[in-house]
Amino acid sequence: MSDEEAGPKKSPLKLIIIIVAALAVLGGGGFGTMFFLKKQAATKAAAEKAKAQEAQAQEGAHAEAAAHGDDDSEDCGDTGEKKEGGGHGAAGEAAPVMVMTRTLNLTGPRRNAFLRCELNILFCDADLGKLVSGEKPSPEKSLVQSIVLGVLAGKSVEEASDAEFREALRKEMKEKLNEQFKPHPPKPGEKEDPKHKKPKRPIKSVLIVDWAIQQ
Repeated sequence: MSDEEAGPKKSPLKLIIIIVAALAVLGGGGFGTMFFLKKQAATKAAAEKAKAQEAQAQEGAHAEAAAHGDDDSEDCGDTGEKKEGGGHGAAGEAAPVMVMTRTLNLTGPRRNAFLRCELNILFCDADLGKLVSGEKPSPEKSLVQSIVLGVLAGKSVEEASDAEFREALRKEMKEKLNEQFKPHPPKPGEKEDPKHKKPKRPIKSVLIVDWAIQQ
């Protein structure tokens, strides 16, 4: 048998092998493409779900802050009181600051344990700040001092040494001062003057600028 006669018989076999190989490649490629598309869709769905959960968490945080009156905010907000020049308060007028320096006894195993601290109280209510930050005594100044000392009294050496506890004391002072000096709603028949509207949180911040324990 010559090579010319054997050639035609091998050609169909080669053709079948080529077709099978081509189908295998196409089939594998199709499966790979489907797998890639499914994976991409799953990744996109997971990202959208995470984004939705984050948005929901932010809404919850805003709602909680609104429910608590945003007590931890250091912003005075819009008091509604605008004076000449387009701003709040007189131009170049510094915000009132009340400075309190005290030395207090601390409870603990040792008798001679003291806390020396200096607090700076910043005010959103400029009128209240002027009353309590001046040299002259006033009922408002006495109230501020009484509230602050009441929060600090009776603390132990361990409590005063804890930074987180100290931060909690600072927030407690601010909360109690704002509760004491918050503006009261107008009485029946009275109208609130928008030009002299008091801020809802008269105390802007309580800062601890010195805190030393002596034993």
